[in-house]
Amino acid sequence: MLFTKGSHVQVETNRCLNQQHNGVECSHCVSHCPGQALILYSHQIFLDKEKCLSCGLCFSDCPTQVFGSQQWDETTISTEVKDQGARETQFFCGYHETPFLSKEEKEKGAVQIPTCLSSISKGTWYELGLQTAVELRLDECYECPMKNCVDRMKLSVETAMEWLSASGHTPDFSCIYTAEKAKMKKKFQAVSTGLKITSRRDLFLSLVGRRKEAELPTKTERETFTCSDEMKKKKRGNNLPDWQKRLEESYSNHFREGGSPAFWPTLQMSTGCVNCGMCSKYCPTQALRITVKDKQSTHLFTSGYCLDCRICMLSCPTQSIIRDRQPISNPFEVKNIYKAPVAKCKRCESYTIVNDQNLCFWCEKEPADVDLLSDVRRRLFEQKV
Repeated sequence: MLFTKGSHVQVETNRCLNQQHNGVECSHCVSHCPGQALILYSHQIFLDKEKCLSCGLCFSDCPTQVFGSQQWDETTISTEVKDQGARETQFFCGYHETPFLSKEEKEKGAVQIPTCLSSISKGTWYELGLQTAVELRLDECYECPMKNCVDRMKLSVETAMEWLSASGHTPDFSCIYTAEKAKMKKKFQAVSTGLKITSRRDLFLSLVGRRKEAELPTKTERETFTCSDEMKKKKRGNNLPDWQKRLEESYSNHFREGGSPAFWPTLQMSTGCVNCGMCSKYCPTQALRITVKDKQSTHLFTSGYCLDCRICMLSCPTQSIIRDRQPISNPFEVKNIYKAPVAKCKRCESYTIVNDQNLCFWCEKEPADVDLLSDVRRRLFEQKV
């Protein structure tokens, strides 16, 4: 096997959400790894290659693509399906002993991937569902040491099916499984609400609530949050997984009227927002960004870029962000979620909501220079005494 004992598996720890913001406490990959080969220590992910079962589940499960390989890319699957051009295609994992079609199934296509089927992302299942009817060969999974990965694979498939329905296509996914020593075919059913299926909140079940008070960042950390569109695009591209980048183009190009909108992350800003810019600064994909023009600050949000990571909530010092999931027809459309007049802070010159003090949230919390001098004088006097 290509990934036996974790060979060729690359871990880019700088992409991990735990390094983006310590308060996230994401342990998703660790809790779902069937071989317990992943270790989270000091906000950093480590791979124990001796324990790795080569399932590839971490490839598809990680929201920021921490795990990958230079030896294999899932885009080759779509290319192979396109080359075969079959109306229905069977998919075999790399551990399947008999990845061959029977004589009665010669008209079908067949693809075997080098890992467990759980390594295929929901975005790729969406792409495959646009090309062919999908038949998953799970008939040998019941005795596989990675059988627990099947539930995660089904979650990805069901999410892809909902996206297909939402974009006006009819999903056709089924699986072959073994029951009482007989191979039986079961068709996947499209979900009705999507709320449970598409939500990635289970990534962060270990999150221990929100902090009561946000820690005051240093002046270096409080850099102006407005940056060029090129920088924002680069930041988004560095953190979005490859399948999610492809999904934007695929979802838009293959959209048809008539589908029921799928559930996607949504954000609302309350009037308590002080325009500090922390939410935009820490958003790993720039799904939430802030622009300032003509003394008006605008908060822009793109649902399709959101990772459901909650970093914006954790970063907000006034707890002004409300998260939810709602049906959205075009998840990659940029939406205006908040607009307010702003002015420059008289102390640090960052943009802030207009107020009587002309101070931003952070400078208002800091003691005035005269108070600092008084404190120094008091301490010097006490030392002399």
